Amino acid sequence: KEITTGLIHQIFDTKYQEVSVQCSLSELEFNGCVFEKVSFNQHDFDHCTLIDCVFDHCDLSNVDLTSSCLRRVEFRQCNLVGLDASVCVNEDVLLYRCNARLSNLSGSQIKNCEWKENRMDECSMNDCRIKGLTVDNCVFTGAEFLHTSLNKIDFSTSVIEGIALSGPELKGIIVSPYQAVDLAKILGIVVKE
Repeated sequence: KEITTGLIHQIFDTKYQEVSVQCSLSELEFNGCVFEKVSFNQHDFDHCTLIDCVFDHCDLSNVDLTSSCLRRVEFRQCNLVGLDASVCVNEDVLLYRCNARLSNLSGSQIKNCEWKENRMDECSMNDCRIKGLTVDNCVFTGAEFLHTSLNKIDFSTSVIEGIALSGPELKGIIVSPYQAVDLAKILGIVVKE
C-alpha cells in the first residue's frame, strides 16, 4: 500500500497502516489522522498542517517538515533521525520514546509540549521560543540550544552533557546538582573540591 494525494489538499479522519509514502506531502492539511508503521521515505512534508494526528512507530527520518504547523500531535516510538522541523509551530505535541538524533527544530515555537524518553543527541534547537515544555528522561548529548531560553524547563531527569549554548540560555533552567557542575564548566567556571 502507498499514500498518494493527487489534487487533494485536506485529509480528515483517515487511518494509514503499514504503508509507504510515494509522493510529496507538501502544503497538505491532515486533521484527525492516524499513521501506524508508515514509512515516509524522506519525502517532503513541508508547509503542512497537522491537527489531532498520531504517528505510531513511523519512519520520518530525514523528512523535510519545515515551516509546518503541528497542533495536538503525538509521535510515539518514531524514527525522527535527521528530521528537519525548523521554523515550525508546535502546540501540545507529544514526543514519546522517539529517536530524534540529529534533528533540527531551530527557529520553532514550542508551546505546551511534552517530551518523554527520547534520544535527541546532537539535535539543533537554536533560536527557539519555548513556553510550557515538559522534558522527562531524554538524552540531549551534544545538542545545541543557542539563543533559546531554557527558563523553567526541568532537565534534571535528562542527559545534557556536552550541550552547546552561550550562557544566557541557562537563566532559570532546572537541573540536578551533578548537571550544574557540568554546566559550570561550559561557562568556564572551575569547581574545586
